[in-house]
Amino acid sequence: MTDDEYREFLTFLFERYVRHRLPRVRRRFHHHMMEEWSYHLDQAQQALHVIRYIETNCDDDGDIYRTFTLERLARAVSDTHSSVVFGDRMAEEAGFLDAFEAHADDILSGLQAHHLPDADREVFREMGSPNPDLELRALVLRAKGSRDNLRQNCRELPIRQQLKNAEERVAEAQQEFEKNRKAQQEGPVDKGPTKSRRWFKGLGQIAQGAALSIADVALAVGVLKFPVSPETQTWGAVASVATGVGTILNGVGDLRNE
Repeated sequence: MTDDEYREFLTFLFERYVRHRLPRVRRRFHHHMMEEWSYHLDQAQQALHVIRYIETNCDDDGDIYRTFTLERLARAVSDTHSSVVFGDRMAEEAGFLDAFEAHADDILSGLQAHHLPDADREVFREMGSPNPDLELRALVLRAKGSRDNLRQNCRELPIRQQLKNAEERVAEAQQEFEKNRKAQQEGPVDKGPTKSRRWFKGLGQIAQGAALSIADVALAVGVLKFPVSPETQTWGAVASVATGVGTILNGVGDLRNE
C-alpha cells in the first residue's frame, strides 16, 4: 500500500480499536493521577541512563559490577519492570494491544520511522540518546525484521502472553539482584551476579519499548501535552505503540538467549 493508504489504515485501526476506550482511561487518571504517567516514563528513562552507560563504557561483563553497585543495578531492573508493567496495562486498556494483535503483520509491514510522532524523538533525547532519529529508525527496522518470529510465536502464545512473560522475566531478575544485594551486605559471597552485557542490552530494549508505549498512549489520551498534530495523536500513536511492543518482544529474546 502507498504511504497515504498506510496512514489511512492506521487511522482506521485507531477509530476501530482505540478511540472509544480513551474516555474511560481519561476518567481513571483525572486530576492527581495524571502524574503517574510521567512517573513511569521517568522510570524507563532513568533505567536507560544506566544501561546506556553499560553499553558504551563497560568493556566486559565484570566491568559492569566494578562500575555499579548491586543496589543501583537492582534499581534499574526494578524501574524497567515497573515501567513495562504500566506501559503494557495502558496499551491494553486503551485498545492498542487489540489493534496490534489483530493486525501485527500489516502494521509492521508498512511501518517507517517517519510514521512515529516527533514526541518520540524528545522522549529518546531525554533518555540520553545522542541521535534519537537514528535510534528510532533502528528500532523500526528491528521491529519490522521480527515479523517472522512474531508470526511463529503467535501460533503458540498471544502477544499479551508474550508481554506477560517479558514482565515475569524482568521480575525474576529483580528478585535475583535484590537477593544478591542482601547477601553481599551480610558478607562475602562465593558467586556474584552473572547478568551479561547482552542481557542488559535486552533490558534496555524493554525499557525503550515501555517508554514508547507510555508516551504515545499518553499522547492519545491527552495526558502528556506534546506539541503534535491531532492526526499524529491517532495514526502516529498506533505506529509508535506497535514499535514499542515489538521492541519489548525483541528485548526479551536477548534476555532469554544471553
